[in-house]
Amino acid sequence: MEFLEGYILGLGMIVFIGPVFFLLLSISLQLGMRAGVLTALGIVVSDIICVSLCYFGVTSFLYKTDTKIWIVLLGGAFLILLGVKYLFHPGNFLEEKKDLPSLHHISCFVKGFLVNFVNPFVFFVWIGVVTYEKGLEASGCNALSYFSGVLLGILSTDLIKVFTARQIKNFLSPLVLHNLYRGSGIILIGFGIRMLLILV
Repeated sequence: MEFLEGYILGLGMIVFIGPVFFLLLSISLQLGMRAGVLTALGIVVSDIICVSLCYFGVTSFLYKTDTKIWIVLLGGAFLILLGVKYLFHPGNFLEEKKDLPSLHHISCFVKGFLVNFVNPFVFFVWIGVVTYEKGLEASGCNALSYFSGVLLGILSTDLIKVFTARQIKNFLSPLVLHNLYRGSGIILIGFGIRMLLILV
């Protein structure tokens, strides 16, 4: 029962449109479904670490002033650089990238992991989910089953985004795809700047 409840909550998180959404869209459009799936796996691994840190109360270390400054600086800079790359180097959409080098596989996974992990909003969401789950533990809720459901729900929504991007690509011209890719770059830059403004 708790697994199903967690899964439904995870599916509900599809309404959150943050930098990971535009990263998934960009990578799926440019490199195909396999690259998008690897990015989604990087995101869910990041979420596993985030929920573990929140559950065991380690987030207090992450939000110490010095640590937080470095996380925000590195995270904001990473998003801005990634956005600049997408903005000025949209790539070639005429070829289907079926056989990616292993380095590209690793790069997709790492990008998904980092863009999710460096976003403070992700930790706030997980703190809320963990707080809710701890309230359910009094009535016998199994934490592992519940969080497994949430994580699987999130992975499902990310895979839906990857699949949707693949279908979009089949109906759009290379020029429109270029513009979508550049648009994602601009939005990632915006998220990076907004993250840096936390320090102001």
